[in-house]
Amino acid sequence: MNTLETHVLELIGEDTANPDVFSEGSDDMDQIRASINDAIQEISMLTGAYKQTYILPLREDRSFYRIGLTRGEVAWITDAWLTVQNRRLEQTDLTRLNEFNPRWLFNTGTPEAYFPIGTNWIGFWPYPVSDGSIVELTMCVIPDRYEEDTDRVKLRNDFHWAAVHLAVSEFWASRGDAKSANRELEKYLEWLGIQTGYQSSNESPTYYRSSKAPWPKGTG
Repeated sequence: MNTLETHVLELIGEDTANPDVFSEGSDDMDQIRASINDAIQEISMLTGAYKQTYILPLREDRSFYRIGLTRGEVAWITDAWLTVQNRRLEQTDLTRLNEFNPRWLFNTGTPEAYFPIGTNWIGFWPYPVSDGSIVELTMCVIPDRYEEDTDRVKLRNDFHWAAVHLAVSEFWASRGDAKSANRELEKYLEWLGIQTGYQSSNESPTYYRSSKAPWPKGTG
């Protein structure tokens, strides 16, 4: 068992040196491993802690591209860098492009903006008229689930205990112990840094917001 699994078993009172119930290959151990995998993917989605660089060559007369990661799924794109021209692409979306110019699909030239479509597709505006341009994408990624205790666990050390407490919370919930499950869930939120109480005043609301200014901006 890996370190995360060991900590989970310790917190639920299992002997990690000679496990009685949670032995390798048992249904109970599979439950613990599934809970840890759920925790890792949830933490990655909430925090964007696991990042990956993806090199995408642009092709002539092609605006839309599929991002084909070998492991993991795209959560969101944080940066797009046009390497040959040595400049950053702005992020926009289809609604703003239609507002800017309903015939934007006919625009050609060096790309100036990108727009994500779903989870693994991306488009560029305008689209290039020749090959040669390369975009370096920086993305927050949701890692694939690990299957064996020897597999690499893709989670920052800062969030290890958060994943452990969430897995322990799910264990107690599956046993019908709501009080213990809630206690472990509160520890998970504390390690993750998520506010659980009421905000102190109306002047300091808690929310998530991107600081990016979508481009291009509407003309009217």
